[in-house]
Amino acid sequence: MKIADVMTKEVVKVEHSTKVIDVCRIMGERKIGSVLVTKDGKPYGIFTERDLLSKVLTGGSLEDEVYKYSSTPLVVVSKDYDVREAAKIMKEMNIRRLVVIENEEVVGIFTASDLVRLLGEGRI
Repeated sequence: MKIADVMTKEVVKVEHSTKVIDVCRIMGERKIGSVLVTKDGKPYGIFTERDLLSKVLTGGSLEDEVYKYSSTPLVVVSKDYDVREAAKIMKEMNIRRLVVIENEEVVGIFTASDLVRLLGEGRI
């Protein structure tokens, strides 16, 4: 099964200069665990709930720009990547999200939640 078949296609993006507090509001309103951080419209990093807990709340500031706490570099896969291979990458790198690209453009995100959904549906 390919990533394109199961990825989340709507990726919420914020500019790198957005304040962490505003990013947290967006994540809360959208009920999402991460946002893609861009710089001049290009992917820069990803900001996750884990980044909030382990970086911001342990000595950072909610008033800082989000890029200071974003996880970089991005770990990316193509939309044609196999789901099982993606899961192996996530396990080996201890990450919960992979950014999906096509022609150097972000087209989706593949998350641990996507994996759990597939398992629950008996698709893998």
